[in-house]
Order: sequence, then structure tokens, then C-alpha cells
Amino acid sequence: MFFKPLFIFLLFNSSVFAFVFQKHYEISGLDFNASVIDSRIQNDFVIYHFNHNQYQKAFVSKKLLKLFPFSDLDEDKSQGLVHVKRKSNINYAPIIQDIKDYYEHYYPTIFIQDISFTQKTFIKKLPSDYVLSFKPKAYLYAKSSLKIQSPSIKKKFFLSYKVFATIKAFKASHNINRGKILSLNDVSYEAITFTRLKALPLRSFTEQKVRLKKRLIKGKLLYLSDIENLPLVIKGESVNVRLISGQVRLEFQAIALADGHIGDEISIKKKDGKKLRAKVISFKLVEIQ
Repeated sequence: MFFKPLFIFLLFNSSVFAFVFQKHYEISGLDFNASVIDSRIQNDFVIYHFNHNQYQKAFVSKKLLKLFPFSDLDEDKSQGLVHVKRKSNINYAPIIQDIKDYYEHYYPTIFIQDISFTQKTFIKKLPSDYVLSFKPKAYLYAKSSLKIQSPSIKKKFFLSYKVFATIKAFKASHNINRGKILSLNDVSYEAITFTRLKALPLRSFTEQKVRLKKRLIKGKLLYLSDIENLPLVIKGESVNVRLISGQVRLEFQAIALADGHIGDEISIKKKDGKKLRAKVISFKLVEIQ
């Protein structure tokens, strides 16, 4: 166990030797031996014994140094942590492809440079019948974790990952007020580093067909939840009004007093100031029933 030996006598080929700690070590079994750090040790000893489910452990460099009293390593150079992990035989290739497919479904323009992994528990190798599942809304984060299940061995594994990628998204090119009908002059389309997002960003839009639901500050991302499709009838704009009663058919213009989509009943105001109720039929057309 770590620091358990109270008296350790090390026999070296020479009385003094020089070495520096690496930041990372990998071991094949359960024992982290002194010879992993320096192969010239003749009487090897166990620094730390891993349990079967444990994958990695971090050690303070200065404490490790005390186990090597005959080294000439300068303590000032032994700052920070030394990370030791057990060697795993996981084939990450199919998992990497699953992750890529998952993120590309939500971001067709994503460019993934790399994916790194951290095992939460030791996984020697993946079962052939494993089933992989993501956390809810994991697509909003570059860092997340996976649950790996195997029906045959009835066991669960958890694997953390980080996606290094860029995506293309729309940003406000200037401050935009709520209710503004968007045009290409209002936004810029650029690549951004993918870290975490509040929601799915806007992929594309048809100019003059959407408007903002909230005020947007210059440089801020444009999310799908920030916009809405333009209604067929817009409050304050002129609409054509149709009135059909038996053989009588009248048409005139009025001002819409509210937004409206097909089937909505809204208030309108005639030129004489009289208010009526009408049903939205199509673009800028309402009907009095």
C-alpha cells in the first residue's frame, strides 16, 4: 500500500542517479511498482496496489520523491501530480464513430478534430454486444459521459469523453431589437469552438421569413429558440378582408390588431375606426364569418 514501507533499502547500480518524474505512467497489472518510475532499481517494491475496478490514481510528486532517497532529483522540479492509470485493451474506434454520428446528427457542419476519453472505472475490453447511450442533451456539451451496457454480462460501464470540434453558427452582427424581421445584414455565419451551448443554434433561415423573439446583443449566438416564423398576418399591417354572406361578397382593407396564423381569429380595425373579428385564411387575408 502507498507509503506503507517504513524502511526501504534500495540497491542501485550506482549510489546516486538522476531521473525526473513523468506526468503520466501506465501499468499492465494491479501494482504500481517503483521500477515503473526507474527501471534501474534492483530491489523493486510496490508503491500502490489498485483494486480491480479502479482505473487511475494521482500522486503528489513530492511525496513520491521521498520513496527515492538516493536520487538527486531537485525537489523544486517535482511539483504537481503524477498520474498512473491501468492499461486497457478497449478499441475506441467504434465508440469514436458513434460519437461522431451522434454530434453530426445535430450539427451537420461540425468539424471534429479529436475525441479524448477518461474511464471512470477500469474497463479491460468492451463486450461484443455492448449498447451505448448518451446523457440527455449531451449534444449541447463538448464534455459528457456515456453509459455502456452489455445484455450478456448484465454490467454497466461509464466513460467520460471530450469532443474537440468547431461548428458553424449565426451571430448577431449588431444589436437587434425584439420583433425585428431578420435579414442577412443582421447576422454573420462563422466557425466557433464547440464547448457548450444553451440550445441548438440556428442552422439556416430564409431571409425576411423569421423574426426575433428577444433582443440580441452584437456577437451573441442565434439559437432556434430565439426566433419564430413570421405569422401570415402581422400586427399593425394592412390586411385584405373578405366578407361573404349568401350571394353578397365584399372585400376591403383593414389594419390587423394582432398577429395571426392560419385559423387564428384576430381583431381588425376598419378605416372608420370600427373593430371587427376575422379569421386568418392565408397571407394577409382574413375572412369575416
